[in-house]
Amino acid sequence: MKSTAKNGQAKVLSNEELDAVLDEIEHHRYPAKNALIIQISFKLGLRAQEMALLRIREIAALSDEFSCGYRIKDVLVLPKSFTKGARAMAAIGKKANERTSVRFTIPEFDRLVAQIAKDASRTKTLDATDYYPVIKKSGGQTRELPLADSALLEAIARYLDERITLKKNLKPNDPLLLSQKGGFYSPNTLQDHIATMLREWSGIDRASSHSGRRTLATNLLHDQGEHLKTVQKVLGHKSAATTTIYQDVTEQEVRQVLKKASINYDS
Repeated sequence: MKSTAKNGQAKVLSNEELDAVLDEIEHHRYPAKNALIIQISFKLGLRAQEMALLRIREIAALSDEFSCGYRIKDVLVLPKSFTKGARAMAAIGKKANERTSVRFTIPEFDRLVAQIAKDASRTKTLDATDYYPVIKKSGGQTRELPLADSALLEAIARYLDERITLKKNLKPNDPLLLSQKGGFYSPNTLQDHIATMLREWSGIDRASSHSGRRTLATNLLHDQGEHLKTVQKVLGHKSAATTTIYQDVTEQEVRQVLKKASINYDS
């Protein structure tokens, strides 16, 4: 099952549709986890890749000093390595900047061969790593997202309480969202799971894993009138031009205009 919307952009959900999704989740397995997935998607606007990489440490501090074993943080700091364009999966238990392949353009390769021949003629000891191209910096950026929404906080507490009940010794680097195998979700698997909850379980056509992100952006820009730069920071876009996509006229606005036009025709 593909996670992208069938036609065009992912559907923006109304508050009533979101409530219906959360109600439907309660009739399926793992309601606490699935409710948290939806809350994070719609209240923080995280991409599926970013959600898949979340660890408990991003959401809560763990300690026996806390009455419930944890304290939900005021701000979720999303590491740069988690964001779009970065080699995010390398953040899970792998060495930073570990190379598995190198790539050259033809001119770069020609210069490299000439340099190696020159160094070899000088009886210089050759080390392959001396000729690797410079590692490019990852394309993402760190985001700080306040954890203030009451429904989101309730979903976090519910799921962490459940996790502690099942496994008392949680660790900060444990996955926040456990896959059925007990580890981190892959981004593709999480995308498909979100799409399943929205489309198959809840019957919302054209919804996808991007619906939460698009719904949040649309609400901030259209309903709350937030500044474009603020929404750009929330979404983690490098350019404000990317954020302007969410300034498009919404389905609800089109529906209201057509309804008003129909009333005028009748009168």
